[in-house]
Amino acid sequence: MSRPELTGHASLFYNEKEARKYNSSSRMIGVQREITERAIELLRLPEDRPCFVLDVGCGSGLSGQVLEEKGHVWVGCDVSRDMIDVANERIERNREIAESRVAGKKDNGDQMEEDGDDDGSSSSQELASTGDLMHHVR
Repeated sequence: MSRPELTGHASLFYNEKEARKYNSSSRMIGVQREITERAIELLRLPEDRPCFVLDVGCGSGLSGQVLEEKGHVWVGCDVSRDMIDVANERIERNREIAESRVAGKKDNGDQMEEDGDDDGSSSSQELASTGDLMHHVR
């Protein structure tokens, strides 16, 4: 895979073909998993409650999948419409798999607790992650 930051604007590089290639590359899946797990560690996201994460430059949603596996809720944005389309396909496919595994069980995954902690602060946290984005900025 060539380096998009050396070939032009990411929105032009990541057309449908490149977006699908990126999303299916075992190397990229591994790299994104490592980056996301390290970001979770550096951001000190709690393991006992979900956080809301804005993933700027979410690409095909590989980082978002890791966030979901860790129990967090995320929203992503990207300059490439094709990457967003692939991310939405991934989300829908994962949702269908999850629903088939927990048939009959009510899904509360779309809700986050908003109850205050003892110190009066909200139990949800909001933060943004740029992950693997900065090399695209000129």
